[in-house]
Amino acid sequence: MGNIRLKKSKKLPLPDERTLKMLVEFINFAAKKLELGDEQPIVITLLHANPNQPITTGAFDPSDKSIRCIIQNRNFIDYIRTIAHELTHLQQAVTGQLNGEIREIGGDIEDNANASSGRIVKSYIKNVLTKEQKSFLGLGSF
Repeated sequence: MGNIRLKKSKKLPLPDERTLKMLVEFINFAAKKLELGDEQPIVITLLHANPNQPITTGAFDPSDKSIRCIIQNRNFIDYIRTIAHELTHLQQAVTGQLNGEIREIGGDIEDNANASSGRIVKSYIKNVLTKEQKSFLGLGSF
């Protein structure tokens, strides 16, 4: 995947190089799992803690198909799950599934994004991360 654009809020310190590399690797992995082709731009803004934005941990904006995700003070696995959730909403938008009012809690669209993001993250941990990366992230060795 070559059409990823990561941005960050001004208040967010830049993640270390190792974490940033894993983040880009994960986004590519998730985009492939969701069958988001190279032609689909993926724009993700990484946010500091307590941003002045109407989100909980992440958000997808259907008007410009962009994603925002709070990463500061969060575990890597936690925020990549948020990114996978929002990428699922991007995939839903691209395939025309986001029509009418979308419930924020429950409903087919949100439940699909929750299940999909969990599967993607677990597959990434089990099939992509090395033992060294798992150790760096404080994960078990499964």
